[in-house]
Amino acid sequence: MISVLLTCWVFLALGTTWTAYSSYCLYCNYVEARKIGVPLRIIPIDHLNKLWLLLDKQVISLVRRLPWVLGRNNFTRFNYRGWHEHDALRAHDEMGEAFVLVTPSHNWLHLADPDAVINMYRRGKDFPRWVKITKFRVHFTYKFIGVQLEMLDVFGGPNIATSKTNGVADPSDRLPCNGIVWSEAISLGDEMACYWAAKGTFTSVGEDAQTLSLHVLSKACFGQSFAFEGHDERQQTSVSASFRFSLLTIMENSLLILALGPGFFMNPWLPLPSTWRDLGQACAKFKKHMAYLYNQKLNVLAEGQLGGDSTLMASLIRASQKKGESKGLTEEEIYGTMFVVSFAGHDTTAHLVTYAIFFLAANPSVQDWIADELRRVLGNRPRQDWDYHTDFPRLKRCLATLYETLRVKTPVAEVKWAERSAQSLDVGGKTLVIPPGTLIVPSYLYVHKHPRFWGQDAQEWRPERWIEKSTNGKSRQRDDEPGQQSDDGDYDSHEVLLPPPSRGNYLGWSEGARDCPAKKFSQVEWVAILAALFRDWEVQPSRLENETSAQARTRVLDFIEKDSDYGGLLLQLMHPERLPLAWSKRC
Repeated sequence: MISVLLTCWVFLALGTTWTAYSSYCLYCNYVEARKIGVPLRIIPIDHLNKLWLLLDKQVISLVRRLPWVLGRNNFTRFNYRGWHEHDALRAHDEMGEAFVLVTPSHNWLHLADPDAVINMYRRGKDFPRWVKITKFRVHFTYKFIGVQLEMLDVFGGPNIATSKTNGVADPSDRLPCNGIVWSEAISLGDEMACYWAAKGTFTSVGEDAQTLSLHVLSKACFGQSFAFEGHDERQQTSVSASFRFSLLTIMENSLLILALGPGFFMNPWLPLPSTWRDLGQACAKFKKHMAYLYNQKLNVLAEGQLGGDSTLMASLIRASQKKGESKGLTEEEIYGTMFVVSFAGHDTTAHLVTYAIFFLAANPSVQDWIADELRRVLGNRPRQDWDYHTDFPRLKRCLATLYETLRVKTPVAEVKWAERSAQSLDVGGKTLVIPPGTLIVPSYLYVHKHPRFWGQDAQEWRPERWIEKSTNGKSRQRDDEPGQQSDDGDYDSHEVLLPPPSRGNYLGWSEGARDCPAKKFSQVEWVAILAALFRDWEVQPSRLENETSAQARTRVLDFIEKDSDYGGLLLQLMHPERLPLAWSKRC
Protein backbone atom coordinates (compact mmCIF):
# COMPACT_ATOMS: atom_id res chain seq x y z
CA MET A 1 0.00 0.00 0.00
CA ILE A 2 2.82 2.37 0.89
CA SER A 3 4.62 1.61 -2.37
CA VAL A 4 1.46 2.39 -4.37
CA LEU A 5 1.01 5.69 -2.56
CA LEU A 6 4.68 6.53 -3.06
CA THR A 7 4.43 5.76 -6.79
CA CYS A 8 1.33 7.95 -7.10
CA TRP A 9 3.08 10.74 -5.22
CA VAL A 10 6.11 10.54 -7.52
CA PHE A 11 3.94 10.70 -10.66
CA LEU A 12 1.96 13.58 -9.20
CA ALA A 13 5.12 15.46 -8.33
CA LEU A 14 6.58 14.89 -11.79
CA GLY A 15 3.34 15.95 -13.44
CA THR A 16 3.12 19.10 -11.34
CA THR A 17 6.74 19.99 -12.02
CA TRP A 18 6.33 19.44 -15.76
CA THR A 19 3.14 21.52 -15.85
CA ALA A 20 4.75 24.35 -13.90
CA TYR A 21 7.83 24.34 -16.13
CA SER A 22 5.75 24.23 -19.34
CA SER A 23 3.59 27.09 -18.07
CA TYR A 24 6.66 29.17 -17.31
CA CYS A 25 8.14 28.46 -20.79
CA LEU A 26 4.80 29.28 -22.40
CA TYR A 27 4.67 32.62 -20.58
CA CYS A 28 8.25 33.49 -21.63
CA ASN A 29 7.48 32.67 -25.26
CA TYR A 30 4.27 34.69 -25.06
CA VAL A 31 6.25 37.74 -23.89
CA GLU A 32 8.69 37.28 -26.81
CA ALA A 33 5.91 36.77 -29.35
CA ARG A 34 4.16 40.00 -28.36
CA LYS A 35 7.25 41.92 -29.48
CA ILE A 36 6.58 40.90 -33.09
CA GLY A 37 3.33 42.85 -33.16
CA VAL A 38 1.09 40.37 -34.97
CA PRO A 39 -1.95 38.38 -33.77
CA LEU A 40 -1.19 35.50 -31.41
CA ARG A 41 -2.83 32.18 -30.64
CA ILE A 42 -1.69 30.19 -27.60
CA ILE A 43 -1.62 26.39 -27.66
CA PRO A 44 -0.41 24.27 -24.72
CA ILE A 45 1.71 21.66 -26.53
CA ASP A 46 4.37 22.17 -29.20
CA HIS A 47 3.71 20.54 -32.58
CA LEU A 48 6.98 18.61 -32.36
CA ASN A 49 6.57 17.28 -28.85
CA LYS A 50 7.55 13.65 -29.45
CA LEU A 51 4.84 12.09 -27.33
CA TRP A 52 2.26 14.48 -28.75
CA LEU A 53 3.14 13.44 -32.31
CA LEU A 54 1.91 9.96 -31.42
CA LEU A 55 -1.26 11.02 -29.64
CA ASP A 56 -2.34 14.37 -31.12
CA LYS A 57 -5.19 13.28 -33.37
CA GLN A 58 -6.65 10.78 -30.93
CA VAL A 59 -6.66 13.34 -28.10
CA ILE A 60 -8.03 16.14 -30.29
CA SER A 61 -10.80 13.83 -31.52
CA LEU A 62 -11.86 13.14 -27.92
CA VAL A 63 -11.69 16.77 -26.78
CA ARG A 64 -13.81 17.91 -29.73
CA ARG A 65 -16.68 15.86 -28.35
CA LEU A 66 -16.92 18.15 -25.34
CA PRO A 67 -19.69 20.77 -25.40
CA TRP A 68 -19.37 24.46 -26.33
CA VAL A 69 -16.03 26.17 -25.90
CA LEU A 70 -14.48 23.11 -24.24
CA GLY A 71 -14.53 21.30 -27.58
CA ARG A 72 -14.01 24.27 -29.90
CA ASN A 73 -10.98 26.39 -29.07
CA ASN A 74 -7.41 27.13 -30.16
CA PHE A 75 -6.26 23.77 -28.84
CA THR A 76 -8.63 21.73 -31.02
CA ARG A 77 -8.16 24.04 -34.00
CA PHE A 78 -4.38 24.48 -34.15
CA ASN A 79 -2.73 21.87 -31.94
CA TYR A 80 -2.34 18.82 -34.21
CA ARG A 81 -0.51 17.73 -37.36
CA GLY A 82 -2.16 18.96 -40.53
CA TRP A 83 -4.38 21.58 -38.90
CA HIS A 84 -3.68 23.98 -41.76
CA GLU A 85 -5.01 21.49 -44.33
CA HIS A 86 -8.36 21.43 -42.52
CA ASP A 87 -8.36 25.12 -41.59
CA ALA A 88 -7.63 26.06 -45.22
CA LEU A 89 -7.50 29.86 -45.68
CA ARG A 90 -9.40 30.78 -42.52
CA ALA A 91 -6.51 31.58 -40.19
CA HIS A 92 -4.87 34.18 -42.44
CA ASP A 93 -8.19 35.59 -43.57
CA GLU A 94 -8.98 36.21 -39.89
CA MET A 95 -5.56 37.34 -38.65
CA GLY A 96 -3.80 38.80 -41.69
CA GLU A 97 -0.62 37.89 -43.51
CA ALA A 98 1.27 36.95 -40.35
CA PHE A 99 0.37 35.42 -37.01
CA VAL A 100 2.15 33.47 -34.27
CA LEU A 101 1.28 30.19 -32.59
CA VAL A 102 2.79 30.36 -29.10
CA THR A 103 3.83 27.03 -27.52
CA PRO A 104 6.01 26.11 -24.53
CA SER A 105 8.90 25.09 -26.79
CA HIS A 106 8.76 27.50 -29.73
CA ASN A 107 7.01 30.44 -31.29
CA TRP A 108 5.78 29.58 -34.79
CA LEU A 109 5.42 32.58 -37.11
CA HIS A 110 3.18 31.76 -40.10
CA LEU A 111 3.72 33.94 -43.20
CA ALA A 112 1.34 34.37 -46.13
CA ASP A 113 2.87 37.43 -47.81
CA PRO A 114 4.62 36.18 -50.99
CA ASP A 115 7.03 39.13 -51.04
CA ALA A 116 8.03 38.48 -47.42
CA VAL A 117 8.38 34.76 -48.11
CA ILE A 118 10.68 35.26 -51.09
CA ASN A 119 12.68 37.89 -49.19
CA MET A 120 13.15 35.42 -46.36
CA TYR A 121 14.40 32.75 -48.76
CA ARG A 122 16.82 35.16 -50.38
CA ARG A 123 18.30 36.00 -46.99
CA GLY A 124 19.46 32.48 -46.32
CA LYS A 125 22.10 33.52 -43.77
CA ASP A 126 19.59 35.54 -41.74
CA PHE A 127 16.88 32.89 -41.99
CA PRO A 128 18.57 29.48 -42.31
CA ARG A 129 16.68 26.24 -42.65
CA TRP A 130 15.68 24.86 -39.26
CA VAL A 131 17.47 21.54 -39.57
CA LYS A 132 16.07 20.12 -36.34
CA ILE A 133 12.81 19.43 -38.17
CA THR A 134 14.69 17.79 -41.04
CA LYS A 135 16.58 15.35 -38.86
CA PHE A 136 15.49 13.35 -35.89
CA ARG A 137 17.59 14.06 -32.83
CA VAL A 138 18.17 10.48 -31.83
CA HIS A 139 21.28 8.65 -33.06
CA PHE A 140 21.91 5.24 -34.46
CA THR A 141 25.18 3.63 -33.44
CA TYR A 142 26.40 1.03 -35.86
CA LYS A 143 29.66 -0.91 -35.62
CA PHE A 144 31.16 -1.14 -39.05
CA ILE A 145 34.54 -2.86 -39.57
CA GLY A 146 35.49 -2.11 -35.99
CA VAL A 147 34.70 1.58 -36.37
CA GLN A 148 31.93 3.15 -34.34
CA LEU A 149 29.77 5.15 -36.76
CA GLU A 150 27.38 7.58 -35.12
CA MET A 151 24.50 8.00 -37.59
CA LEU A 152 21.83 10.56 -37.24
CA ASP A 153 18.76 8.57 -36.21
CA VAL A 154 16.69 7.71 -39.25
CA PHE A 155 18.54 9.95 -41.69
CA GLY A 156 21.92 8.41 -41.04
CA GLY A 157 24.16 11.47 -40.53
CA PRO A 158 24.92 14.97 -41.86
CA ASN A 159 23.40 15.24 -45.30
CA ILE A 160 22.41 17.47 -48.18
CA ALA A 161 19.43 18.73 -46.18
CA THR A 162 21.18 19.51 -42.90
CA SER A 163 24.84 20.22 -43.61
CA LYS A 164 25.89 23.84 -43.17
CA THR A 165 29.21 23.36 -44.89
CA ASN A 166 30.24 22.62 -48.43
CA GLY A 167 30.95 19.05 -47.40
CA VAL A 168 27.77 17.80 -48.98
CA ALA A 169 27.21 19.02 -52.49
CA ASP A 170 23.88 19.35 -54.19
CA PRO A 171 23.78 16.39 -56.57
CA SER A 172 20.59 17.21 -58.42
CA ASP A 173 21.96 18.81 -61.56
CA ARG A 174 25.61 17.79 -61.50
CA LEU A 175 25.12 14.04 -61.38
CA PRO A 176 24.45 12.09 -64.57
CA CYS A 177 21.91 9.79 -62.88
CA ASN A 178 18.89 11.57 -64.39
CA GLY A 179 19.22 9.45 -67.51
CA ILE A 180 19.03 6.34 -65.30
CA VAL A 181 15.93 7.75 -63.58
CA TRP A 182 14.30 8.38 -66.96
CA SER A 183 14.84 4.90 -68.41
CA GLU A 184 14.06 3.04 -65.17
CA ALA A 185 10.86 5.00 -64.48
CA ILE A 186 9.63 4.36 -68.02
CA SER A 187 10.30 0.63 -67.78
CA LEU A 188 8.67 0.28 -64.35
CA GLY A 189 5.75 2.53 -65.32
CA ASP A 190 5.05 0.31 -68.32
CA GLU A 191 5.12 -2.80 -66.13
CA MET A 192 2.76 -1.17 -63.63
CA ALA A 193 0.36 -0.18 -66.42
CA CYS A 194 0.30 -3.77 -67.70
CA TYR A 195 -0.34 -5.05 -64.17
CA TRP A 196 -3.31 -2.68 -63.75
CA ALA A 197 -4.63 -3.63 -67.19
CA ALA A 198 -4.57 -7.31 -66.23
CA LYS A 199 -6.56 -6.47 -63.11
CA GLY A 200 -9.05 -4.23 -64.93
CA THR A 201 -10.41 -2.77 -61.71
CA PHE A 202 -7.77 -2.17 -59.05
CA THR A 203 -7.40 -0.63 -55.59
CA SER A 204 -3.63 -0.75 -55.13
CA VAL A 205 -2.59 2.67 -56.49
CA GLY A 206 -0.94 3.78 -53.26
CA GLU A 207 1.11 0.63 -52.66
CA ASP A 208 2.01 0.19 -56.33
CA ALA A 209 3.21 3.82 -56.56
CA GLN A 210 5.42 3.18 -53.53
CA THR A 211 6.88 0.06 -55.14
CA LEU A 212 7.59 1.88 -58.40
CA SER A 213 9.21 4.85 -56.65
CA LEU A 214 11.34 2.59 -54.46
CA HIS A 215 12.60 0.58 -57.44
CA VAL A 216 13.51 3.76 -59.35
CA LEU A 217 15.48 4.95 -56.33
CA SER A 218 17.18 1.56 -56.00
CA LYS A 219 18.47 1.80 -59.55
CA ALA A 220 19.41 5.49 -59.57
CA CYS A 221 20.95 5.55 -56.11
CA PHE A 222 22.45 2.10 -55.64
CA GLY A 223 22.59 0.59 -59.14
CA GLN A 224 20.19 -2.26 -58.23
CA SER A 225 17.42 -2.95 -60.72
CA PHE A 226 14.22 -4.81 -59.77
CA ALA A 227 11.19 -5.73 -61.83
CA PHE A 228 7.90 -4.17 -60.80
CA GLU A 229 5.90 -6.26 -58.34
CA GLY A 230 2.19 -5.57 -58.06
CA HIS A 231 0.35 -5.57 -54.77
CA ASP A 232 -0.68 -9.24 -54.98
CA GLU A 233 2.45 -10.37 -56.86
CA ARG A 234 4.92 -9.38 -54.18
CA GLN A 235 7.01 -12.20 -52.79
CA GLN A 236 8.61 -11.78 -49.37
CA THR A 237 11.55 -13.83 -50.66
CA SER A 238 12.18 -11.60 -53.69
CA VAL A 239 15.51 -9.82 -54.08
CA SER A 240 13.96 -6.42 -53.35
CA ALA A 241 11.82 -7.59 -50.44
CA SER A 242 14.34 -7.04 -47.63
CA PHE A 243 15.35 -3.54 -48.72
CA ARG A 244 11.77 -2.55 -49.51
CA PHE A 245 10.41 -3.96 -46.27
CA SER A 246 13.04 -2.22 -44.15
CA LEU A 247 12.61 1.20 -45.79
CA LEU A 248 8.81 1.08 -45.82
CA THR A 249 8.69 -0.14 -42.23
CA ILE A 250 10.89 2.77 -41.13
CA MET A 251 8.79 5.30 -43.05
CA GLU A 252 5.48 3.96 -41.80
CA ASN A 253 6.71 4.11 -38.21
CA SER A 254 8.71 7.33 -38.43
CA LEU A 255 6.74 8.97 -35.63
CA LEU A 256 7.42 6.05 -33.28
CA ILE A 257 11.12 6.21 -34.11
CA LEU A 258 11.13 9.97 -33.53
CA ALA A 259 9.43 9.57 -30.15
CA LEU A 260 11.37 6.61 -28.76
CA GLY A 261 14.53 6.39 -30.83
CA PRO A 262 15.71 3.49 -33.01
CA GLY A 263 17.93 2.14 -30.24
CA PHE A 264 14.83 1.42 -28.19
CA PHE A 265 13.45 -0.91 -30.87
CA MET A 266 16.82 -2.54 -31.48
CA ASN A 267 17.48 -3.35 -27.82
CA PRO A 268 17.41 -7.17 -27.52
CA TRP A 269 16.76 -7.06 -23.76
CA LEU A 270 13.47 -5.20 -23.85
CA PRO A 271 10.23 -7.25 -23.89
CA LEU A 272 8.81 -5.56 -26.98
CA PRO A 273 5.75 -6.62 -29.00
CA SER A 274 6.52 -8.42 -32.26
CA THR A 275 5.63 -5.42 -34.44
CA TRP A 276 8.10 -3.23 -32.56
CA ARG A 277 10.73 -5.95 -32.76
CA ASP A 278 10.17 -6.04 -36.54
CA LEU A 279 10.76 -2.29 -36.63
CA GLY A 280 14.11 -2.74 -34.89
CA GLN A 281 15.07 -5.42 -37.39
CA ALA A 282 14.09 -3.10 -40.26
CA CYS A 283 16.40 -0.37 -38.92
CA ALA A 284 19.26 -2.85 -38.63
CA LYS A 285 18.65 -4.30 -42.12
CA PHE A 286 18.55 -0.91 -43.79
CA LYS A 287 21.84 0.18 -42.23
CA LYS A 288 23.42 -3.15 -43.12
CA HIS A 289 22.21 -2.79 -46.71
CA MET A 290 23.66 0.73 -46.97
CA ALA A 291 27.00 -0.34 -45.49
CA TYR A 292 27.25 -3.33 -47.84
CA LEU A 293 26.63 -1.21 -50.93
CA TYR A 294 29.04 1.46 -49.75
CA ASN A 295 31.81 -1.09 -49.27
CA GLN A 296 31.04 -2.74 -52.57
CA LYS A 297 31.39 0.49 -54.54
CA LEU A 298 34.41 1.58 -52.52
CA ASN A 299 36.16 -1.65 -53.52
CA VAL A 300 35.24 -1.09 -57.15
CA LEU A 301 36.65 2.43 -56.91
CA ALA A 302 39.90 1.05 -55.47
CA GLU A 303 40.15 -1.20 -58.53
CA GLY A 304 39.67 1.82 -60.80
CA GLN A 305 36.41 0.57 -62.28
CA LEU A 306 33.90 3.06 -60.82
CA GLY A 307 34.37 5.71 -63.50
CA GLY A 308 31.40 4.66 -65.62
CA ASP A 309 29.03 4.22 -62.67
CA SER A 310 26.62 7.18 -62.66
CA THR A 311 24.50 6.14 -59.66
CA LEU A 312 24.12 8.61 -56.81
CA MET A 313 26.14 6.54 -54.35
CA ALA A 314 29.01 6.14 -56.81
CA SER A 315 29.04 9.87 -57.51
CA LEU A 316 29.09 10.69 -53.80
CA ILE A 317 31.91 8.21 -53.18
CA ARG A 318 33.94 9.76 -56.00
CA ALA A 319 33.32 13.19 -54.45
CA SER A 320 34.53 11.87 -51.09
CA GLN A 321 37.88 10.92 -52.63
CA LYS A 322 38.59 14.32 -54.15
CA LYS A 323 41.50 16.21 -52.70
CA GLY A 324 41.89 19.95 -52.55
CA GLU A 325 40.81 22.96 -50.55
CA SER A 326 37.14 22.00 -50.37
CA LYS A 327 36.17 19.56 -47.67
CA GLY A 328 35.43 16.12 -49.07
CA LEU A 329 32.37 14.09 -48.28
CA THR A 330 32.66 11.95 -45.18
CA GLU A 331 31.32 8.43 -44.90
CA GLU A 332 28.64 9.66 -42.49
CA GLU A 333 27.55 12.34 -44.95
CA ILE A 334 27.22 9.75 -47.70
CA TYR A 335 25.05 7.55 -45.47
CA GLY A 336 22.96 10.54 -44.43
CA THR A 337 22.50 11.79 -47.98
CA MET A 338 21.53 8.36 -49.26
CA PHE A 339 18.90 8.03 -46.56
CA VAL A 340 17.48 11.52 -47.16
CA VAL A 341 17.10 10.77 -50.87
CA SER A 342 15.60 7.35 -50.18
CA PHE A 343 13.23 8.57 -47.48
CA ALA A 344 12.13 11.92 -48.87
CA GLY A 345 12.25 11.06 -52.57
CA HIS A 346 10.41 7.78 -52.20
CA ASP A 347 7.51 8.90 -50.05
CA THR A 348 6.83 12.30 -51.64
CA THR A 349 6.91 10.92 -55.19
CA ALA A 350 4.67 7.99 -54.31
CA HIS A 351 2.07 10.21 -52.63
CA LEU A 352 2.08 12.74 -55.49
CA VAL A 353 1.72 10.02 -58.13
CA THR A 354 -1.21 8.60 -56.15
CA TYR A 355 -2.87 12.01 -56.03
CA ALA A 356 -2.30 12.52 -59.74
CA ILE A 357 -3.86 9.18 -60.70
CA PHE A 358 -7.02 10.07 -58.77
CA PHE A 359 -7.14 13.63 -60.12
CA LEU A 360 -6.74 12.30 -63.66
CA ALA A 361 -9.48 9.71 -63.09
CA ALA A 362 -11.79 12.60 -62.25
CA ASN A 363 -10.62 14.69 -65.22
CA PRO A 364 -10.69 12.68 -68.48
CA SER A 365 -10.20 15.87 -70.52
CA VAL A 366 -6.80 16.38 -68.86
CA GLN A 367 -5.89 12.77 -69.68
CA ASP A 368 -6.70 13.46 -73.33
CA TRP A 369 -4.67 16.68 -73.17
CA ILE A 370 -1.63 14.81 -71.81
CA ALA A 371 -2.03 11.89 -74.23
CA ASP A 372 -2.16 14.30 -77.17
CA GLU A 373 1.25 15.69 -76.20
CA LEU A 374 2.70 12.23 -75.56
CA ARG A 375 1.61 10.88 -78.95
CA ARG A 376 2.82 14.00 -80.71
CA VAL A 377 6.26 13.90 -79.07
CA LEU A 378 6.81 10.15 -78.70
CA GLY A 379 4.78 8.91 -81.64
CA ASN A 380 4.58 5.13 -81.85
CA ARG A 381 8.18 4.57 -80.85
CA PRO A 382 8.80 1.68 -78.42
CA ARG A 383 9.60 2.78 -74.90
CA GLN A 384 13.24 1.77 -75.08
CA ASP A 385 13.70 4.40 -77.80
CA TRP A 386 12.41 7.30 -75.70
CA ASP A 387 15.33 9.64 -75.13
CA TYR A 388 15.87 11.68 -71.98
CA HIS A 389 17.79 14.50 -73.65
CA THR A 390 15.44 15.04 -76.60
CA ASP A 391 12.03 13.90 -75.31
CA PHE A 392 11.96 15.03 -71.68
CA PRO A 393 12.28 18.80 -72.41
CA ARG A 394 9.31 18.63 -74.80
CA LEU A 395 6.86 16.97 -72.40
CA LYS A 396 5.71 20.24 -70.84
CA ARG A 397 2.13 19.15 -70.17
CA CYS A 398 3.36 16.23 -68.08
CA LEU A 399 5.55 18.60 -66.09
CA ALA A 400 2.64 21.04 -65.72
CA THR A 401 0.64 18.19 -64.17
CA LEU A 402 3.38 17.75 -61.56
CA TYR A 403 3.45 21.49 -60.79
CA GLU A 404 -0.31 21.59 -60.35
CA THR A 405 -0.46 18.49 -58.17
CA LEU A 406 2.32 19.88 -56.00
CA ARG A 407 0.50 23.21 -55.82
CA VAL A 408 -2.78 21.85 -54.46
CA LYS A 409 -1.29 18.98 -52.40
CA THR A 410 2.09 20.10 -51.07
CA PRO A 411 3.37 17.10 -49.06
CA VAL A 412 5.37 18.98 -46.43
CA ALA A 413 6.28 22.54 -45.45
CA GLU A 414 9.80 23.78 -44.84
CA VAL A 415 10.62 25.65 -41.64
CA LYS A 416 13.05 28.56 -41.37
CA TRP A 417 14.14 30.42 -38.24
CA ALA A 418 15.87 33.48 -36.86
CA GLU A 419 18.84 31.58 -35.51
CA ARG A 420 21.00 33.71 -33.25
CA SER A 421 19.87 37.31 -33.51
CA ALA A 422 16.72 39.33 -34.11
CA GLN A 423 15.89 39.87 -37.79
CA SER A 424 13.65 42.41 -39.49
CA LEU A 425 11.25 41.40 -42.25
CA ASP A 426 8.75 43.51 -44.19
CA VAL A 427 5.34 41.87 -44.14
CA GLY A 428 2.30 43.53 -45.69
CA GLY A 429 3.86 47.00 -45.61
CA LYS A 430 4.92 46.66 -41.96
CA THR A 431 8.42 45.89 -40.66
CA LEU A 432 8.42 43.05 -38.16
CA VAL A 433 11.31 42.48 -35.78
CA ILE A 434 11.54 38.72 -35.26
CA PRO A 435 13.19 37.61 -32.01
CA PRO A 436 15.97 34.98 -32.16
CA GLY A 437 14.76 31.42 -31.93
CA THR A 438 11.44 32.15 -33.67
CA LEU A 439 10.44 29.47 -36.19
CA ILE A 440 9.02 30.74 -39.48
CA VAL A 441 6.62 28.70 -41.60
CA PRO A 442 5.68 29.86 -45.12
CA SER A 443 1.94 29.28 -45.41
CA TYR A 444 2.08 27.04 -48.45
CA LEU A 445 -1.63 26.41 -48.64
CA TYR A 446 -2.46 30.13 -48.59
CA VAL A 447 0.04 31.28 -51.23
CA HIS A 448 -0.70 28.21 -53.38
CA LYS A 449 -4.49 28.32 -53.30
CA HIS A 450 -5.78 31.81 -52.56
CA PRO A 451 -7.91 33.33 -55.37
CA ARG A 452 -6.13 36.64 -54.94
CA PHE A 453 -2.99 35.04 -56.41
CA TRP A 454 -4.31 32.25 -58.62
CA GLY A 455 -7.75 33.43 -59.73
CA GLN A 456 -11.23 32.25 -58.91
CA ASP A 457 -10.39 28.65 -59.84
CA ALA A 458 -7.47 28.56 -57.37
CA GLN A 459 -8.99 25.65 -55.44
CA GLU A 460 -9.32 23.52 -58.58
CA TRP A 461 -6.75 21.09 -59.93
CA ARG A 462 -6.16 22.44 -63.44
CA PRO A 463 -2.73 21.70 -65.01
CA GLU A 464 -3.62 23.77 -68.09
CA ARG A 465 -2.99 26.94 -66.07
CA TRP A 466 0.77 26.32 -66.42
CA ILE A 467 0.79 26.20 -70.25
CA GLU A 468 0.63 29.11 -72.68
CA LYS A 469 0.75 29.26 -76.43
CA SER A 470 3.69 31.16 -77.86
CA THR A 471 4.35 32.39 -81.36
CA ASN A 472 8.11 31.99 -81.06
CA GLY A 473 8.28 29.00 -78.72
CA LYS A 474 10.06 30.98 -76.02
CA SER A 475 8.90 31.31 -72.44
CA ARG A 476 8.51 34.56 -70.61
CA GLN A 477 9.66 32.91 -67.40
CA ARG A 478 12.75 33.83 -65.40
CA ASP A 479 15.66 31.43 -65.18
CA ASP A 480 15.01 30.51 -61.54
CA GLU A 481 11.26 29.95 -61.82
CA PRO A 482 9.80 26.45 -61.46
CA GLY A 483 8.86 26.26 -65.12
CA GLN A 484 12.41 26.76 -66.38
CA GLN A 485 13.91 23.97 -68.49
CA SER A 486 17.68 24.03 -68.43
CA ASP A 487 17.99 21.56 -71.32
CA ASP A 488 15.62 23.40 -73.62
CA GLY A 489 14.83 21.93 -76.98
CA ASP A 490 13.12 23.15 -80.14
CA TYR A 491 9.51 23.33 -78.99
CA ASP A 492 7.69 22.57 -82.22
CA SER A 493 4.38 22.73 -80.34
CA HIS A 494 4.92 26.43 -79.47
CA GLU A 495 3.78 25.83 -75.92
CA VAL A 496 5.70 27.12 -72.93
CA LEU A 497 5.61 26.47 -69.23
CA LEU A 498 4.57 29.53 -67.29
CA PRO A 499 6.04 30.84 -64.05
CA PRO A 500 3.75 31.39 -61.04
CA PRO A 501 1.70 34.62 -60.98
CA SER A 502 4.48 36.27 -58.94
CA ARG A 503 7.52 35.34 -56.90
CA GLY A 504 6.70 33.61 -53.64
CA ASN A 505 3.41 32.14 -54.90
CA TYR A 506 4.85 28.72 -55.61
CA LEU A 507 7.08 26.85 -53.18
CA GLY A 508 6.80 23.32 -54.48
CA TRP A 509 10.54 22.67 -54.19
CA SER A 510 11.30 25.36 -51.65
CA GLU A 511 13.16 28.48 -52.79
CA GLY A 512 16.51 30.21 -52.54
CA ALA A 513 20.04 28.93 -53.05
CA ARG A 514 19.35 25.65 -51.23
CA ASP A 515 16.06 24.51 -52.63
CA CYS A 516 15.13 20.85 -52.86
CA PRO A 517 18.33 19.04 -53.90
CA ALA A 518 16.38 16.34 -55.74
CA LYS A 519 14.21 18.74 -57.74
CA LYS A 520 15.38 17.64 -61.19
CA PHE A 521 15.42 14.01 -60.10
CA SER A 522 11.73 14.20 -59.13
CA GLN A 523 10.76 16.04 -62.31
CA VAL A 524 12.42 13.47 -64.56
CA GLU A 525 10.92 10.56 -62.64
CA TRP A 526 7.43 12.09 -62.71
CA VAL A 527 7.42 12.87 -66.43
CA ALA A 528 8.73 9.40 -67.28
CA ILE A 529 6.03 7.72 -65.17
CA LEU A 530 3.23 9.78 -66.70
CA ALA A 531 4.55 9.13 -70.20
CA ALA A 532 4.64 5.37 -69.61
CA LEU A 533 1.16 5.34 -68.10
CA PHE A 534 -0.87 7.69 -70.26
CA ARG A 535 0.37 7.49 -73.84
CA ASP A 536 -1.50 4.23 -74.38
CA TRP A 537 -3.72 3.89 -71.31
CA GLU A 538 -6.47 5.70 -69.47
CA VAL A 539 -8.00 5.58 -65.99
CA GLN A 540 -11.50 6.24 -64.77
CA PRO A 541 -13.51 5.67 -61.59
CA SER A 542 -15.10 2.27 -61.19
CA ARG A 543 -18.75 3.33 -61.36
CA LEU A 544 -21.33 2.32 -58.82
CA GLU A 545 -24.69 0.89 -59.84
CA ASN A 546 -26.84 3.49 -61.65
CA GLU A 547 -24.08 6.08 -61.29
CA THR A 548 -23.35 8.44 -64.20
CA SER A 549 -19.82 9.31 -65.31
CA ALA A 550 -20.21 12.84 -63.98
CA GLN A 551 -21.35 11.57 -60.60
CA ALA A 552 -18.42 9.15 -60.45
CA ARG A 553 -15.94 11.95 -61.17
CA THR A 554 -17.49 14.14 -58.48
CA ARG A 555 -17.26 11.24 -56.04
CA VAL A 556 -13.52 10.93 -56.75
CA LEU A 557 -12.90 14.64 -56.13
CA ASP A 558 -14.89 14.50 -52.88
CA PHE A 559 -12.89 11.45 -51.84
CA ILE A 560 -9.57 13.24 -52.47
CA GLU A 561 -10.52 16.09 -50.16
CA LYS A 562 -12.01 13.96 -47.40
CA ASP A 563 -9.25 11.34 -47.40
CA SER A 564 -6.30 13.77 -47.44
CA ASP A 565 -4.49 13.99 -44.12
CA TYR A 566 -1.11 13.71 -42.42
CA GLY A 567 -0.77 10.00 -41.71
CA GLY A 568 2.84 10.45 -40.66
CA LEU A 569 5.03 13.39 -41.58
CA LEU A 570 3.59 14.01 -45.07
CA LEU A 571 0.25 14.94 -46.60
CA GLN A 572 -1.21 11.91 -48.35
CA LEU A 573 -4.34 10.00 -49.27
CA MET A 574 -4.92 7.93 -46.17
CA HIS A 575 -6.93 5.10 -47.73
CA PRO A 576 -6.62 5.13 -51.54
CA GLU A 577 -7.63 1.46 -51.58
CA ARG A 578 -11.18 2.44 -50.63
CA LEU A 579 -11.94 3.89 -54.06
CA PRO A 580 -11.55 1.36 -56.93
CA LEU A 581 -10.35 2.59 -60.31
CA ALA A 582 -10.65 1.07 -63.78
CA TRP A 583 -7.63 0.86 -66.12
CA SER A 584 -7.99 0.26 -69.85
CA LYS A 585 -6.31 0.69 -73.23
CA ARG A 586 -6.70 4.11 -74.82
CA CYS A 587 -8.63 4.06 -78.06
